[in-house]
Amino acid sequence: MEYIHVRNLEKFHPGYKDRTLQWAKIYINMANGDPDCELIDNEIDWARLIKIILLELRAQKPLPNVDSYWRCKGFDLKKRPMSLTLQMLHNFIVVVTEDSNERYVEVDKEVYTKEVDKKREESTIYKNTIYVEQFEALWKRYPRGIGKKDALRHFKVSVTTEEDVRLINQAMDNYLKHLKTTKTEPKYMQYGSTWFNNWRDWVNYEEPSKPHKEPSLGWHEGNKL
Repeated sequence: MEYIHVRNLEKFHPGYKDRTLQWAKIYINMANGDPDCELIDNEIDWARLIKIILLELRAQKPLPNVDSYWRCKGFDLKKRPMSLTLQMLHNFIVVVTEDSNERYVEVDKEVYTKEVDKKREESTIYKNTIYVEQFEALWKRYPRGIGKKDALRHFKVSVTTEEDVRLINQAMDNYLKHLKTTKTEPKYMQYGSTWFNNWRDWVNYEEPSKPHKEPSLGWHEGNKL
């Protein structure tokens, strides 16, 4: 079984395996100045690095590298697979296994790198499949399907989470309702490429309320003495 271990943890937290810590050392230079830290360009990976340090200090041993464990600890693997985080944090985290003497030994880097690349490729294929399925379902509902290639490009850029999928479907419902309410002719509808570029404008769209008109008085009523 694979485990995750923070490099140099014992150096900065001596004796952490023999006592329960209340504090963890986080150096200010990590946020600005440390060259390795500056290579971390994803906020999710930054948060995970801090949390992994805290989790290993509390567990007093390396952490099991299984999806069920990470989900239990609040990691959203749909937003970012753990394999990509480990690749980004390779200067801080090492993958280890437990040998017959119950010691943790580092996994061969070349083998592990190939495995990470394989998981990333599988993740990309899966993500692209989801993209195509979700997009095609929406495209079939759209009444003026012009500019499909550009629409798909806009979709991939703006729809990156399950919440985005929910919102774009909500936006589509609102837009179709608007077209029906206003009885918009097809020639006045937005091209598909345009709508998928600004679909967020329709997420919370509500039809403007019509101004209330007071009933007009008849001539004989309005001219009474």
